[in-house]
Amino acid sequence: MMIFKTRQPFRDEYTPDEIVAHDETISELVNIFQEYIDGFQAPSLLIYGDYGTGKRTVVQHFLSIFENEIDRDIEILTVNCNKDTSLYQIFVELASRICEEDYPSGTHQDKLEKAILRRMDDPSTVWYIILENLEKFNECKIPFEEIQQSISTYGANRTECGVIGISNESALVESISMDVLQRPDMNILETTPYDAPQLQEILKLHADEAFRENALADAVIPKCAAIISQETGSARDALQLLELAGYVAYRNNKSRVTLAHLDTATKSRDALNTYYTFKQDLTPKEQLICVIIAVHNKMDEKPISTDELYDKYDRECQSFNLDNISKRRVQQLIANLREKGVVRTQEHNIGRAGGTWSSHEVTIPPHEIFQPAVATTGRFVRYLRNNNISVDPLAIPNPEVNIQTFVSDSWS
Repeated sequence: MMIFKTRQPFRDEYTPDEIVAHDETISELVNIFQEYIDGFQAPSLLIYGDYGTGKRTVVQHFLSIFENEIDRDIEILTVNCNKDTSLYQIFVELASRICEEDYPSGTHQDKLEKAILRRMDDPSTVWYIILENLEKFNECKIPFEEIQQSISTYGANRTECGVIGISNESALVESISMDVLQRPDMNILETTPYDAPQLQEILKLHADEAFRENALADAVIPKCAAIISQETGSARDALQLLELAGYVAYRNNKSRVTLAHLDTATKSRDALNTYYTFKQDLTPKEQLICVIIAVHNKMDEKPISTDELYDKYDRECQSFNLDNISKRRVQQLIANLREKGVVRTQEHNIGRAGGTWSSHEVTIPPHEIFQPAVATTGRFVRYLRNNNISVDPLAIPNPEVNIQTFVSDSWS
């Protein structure tokens, strides 16, 4: 049965034509950018808040509105600090985007800055550099001051360029120097989690684009909004849950999404979150350690000790093209996995004779680790088979929600 017209409204890069549930944020942005209309320089902005609170969407939408209010084009250069984690990498990325000449990695930073600002010397254009996921920036302080200094040093009198940083962590604000905070063009804006009525507005806006007519039971959106408002208040989480409910209906060959489908989707959210955490947030070494723990938990039905985990990692790492590491480093990686919520550790103390030791287990059913592992590399397929664990999707419990199939584009 056809449930969706398109799944595009559920994608992170999707920006709707209309913005809802952001009246206050838009009003604050209007006040900030009014200064430019009044003759001041292009403002810079740090906008921060939890995941899924509309930071990127509202910035992209507002800049399009702002462009209509001024007699100049706005060119947006978006840099993802998940990938470009240093100031130098940011300049390399900017040069590759706007300069006609190639500037490979290794080019002196001054040369990159001069080339970028030469290209920005255009009186008909206002440039905006948007730094997404700014909390991933590796250097000791966020790069507003350095980028603005580059603009001041190498930009012409008619060069206009603002910087917008988008962060998912409020603690980042504390790393901004007073020199940056006191600049007249610098502004800080916080987005907050949505309440249930706001989430309903957002879900309805996206659902009208995504689902076929009458494909949603009336109670689905209100309940979906209520669930997420009590947990995270994240529009991203709410949209993900609604899409997952649509997938459950599709898998059951239904033409309408019901509360029963939403209930099934809700129970599957932990598995979906684990999938994304494994694929996007874990390093290759953390992935291997996580899978070793999950395999041991499944086959031996008990936690694995640090010593045994280290021995197994030491045996397997070369087949994954990974370096051998010290036991201390393994312990650090286990701590990272605990912080990311996929592993828990129990400390044991059996007295002076036996000493202390630690054991580890995954926080979710092991098969929920195996699914993203299989989707990551064929090496995990071989490793699981060598440990007598089936990688057949039909062997996965709860076949109504196959996470690997859901995240693909092959089913709708």
